[in-house]
Amino acid sequence: MFRLLETGSRRLAAVTAALGAACALIMSLSLLLGVFYRYVLNASLTWTDEVALLAFSWTIFLFASVLVRGFAHVRVTLVLGMLPATLRFMLERLNLLLVAAFGALMLWAGWNFAGFTAQQVSPALRYPLWLQGSAIPVSGALILFHATVLLLSPREHLAKEAQA
Repeated sequence: MFRLLETGSRRLAAVTAALGAACALIMSLSLLLGVFYRYVLNASLTWTDEVALLAFSWTIFLFASVLVRGFAHVRVTLVLGMLPATLRFMLERLNLLLVAAFGALMLWAGWNFAGFTAQQVSPALRYPLWLQGSAIPVSGALILFHATVLLLSPREHLAKEAQA
């Protein structure tokens, strides 16, 4: 069962990273296009900033979940390295539990926020603002999933992931 979850988590992280990279590319191209039109052609585009902001939101939140999967979230490894293996293992589990709780909070609060913005649209492009706000609950669900898979992992696997 764990191997199936582990494989699914790795593949989901790869797809998420590709989507995050695509969003980052869209954001960069949108900003470059806006700067080119404004300073080279002396004609401002009204929509490039909105596209960049939408892509930025998705980029940040998608890569946040990939970092959890890669065990690259913030933790103090200096202290962990000085602890005995059993205590280090327990603290890593506690850390993952807190990350999972944060993902669940993001899912819940982001869902409520997306619902709050359901009837609102962006000024220039008129896209529904829930599209931007939905990056938060999607990221929360991904973070919760990846942290749960890491929590369920055997001790040896967790130690290997944490050291990588």
